[in-house]
Amino acid sequence: MKTNFLYMAVAAALLAGAGALQADNTVYPGFKGKLVESKGRKVDKFDDAALAQSKYYAIYYSASWCGPCRAFTPDLVRWYKRNKSKNPQFELIFVSSDRSAEDMAAYMKEDGMDWPALAFDNKKDTPGLTKYSGRGIPCLVFIDETGKVLSDSYVDGKYVGPRKVLEDMEKILKGGGAAGTSSSSSTSGLDSLKKPAN
Repeated sequence: MKTNFLYMAVAAALLAGAGALQADNTVYPGFKGKLVESKGRKVDKFDDAALAQSKYYAIYYSASWCGPCRAFTPDLVRWYKRNKSKNPQFELIFVSSDRSAEDMAAYMKEDGMDWPALAFDNKKDTPGLTKYSGRGIPCLVFIDETGKVLSDSYVDGKYVGPRKVLEDMEKILKGGGAAGTSSSSSTSGLDSLKKPAN
């Protein structure tokens, strides 16, 4: 009887451990079917099925009318092109604060955003992506598949900017471990990004 109990206890522990290793992706269902991608000066539906397997998501809150956003976006485009192919378990998603769907599409095209975006008309019914935004833009937030924030442009209510998040993403995606949201921001090139634009 003790042997059966021991086997059952070990089996339960193994099953619990396996469940912990395979955490459910709670982020993907919140935006499933609501993403678009740049197709010239228009956007078209994005096939997001592969994103169900993603372990990490970065959410980029930005707009074409925002000067600091326009200054940062080319750096983010370069970072994405350099890192995306090495990190298939990661995806970046753009959430626009533009004034129209046309403005959003033009911004994505002009700046070469090769990543998906939340469809302009889906912002109000997609709290799974919009809930992470800070008080101003540009704002970059890095989360895992369970929605846990790993790095944010805002730390304890203070704007530290998206470059800090890029640095943290680089470390985490290279296996350097989870970044704390209290780490300090690199100040090189951040002068134009210190204050969020509204």
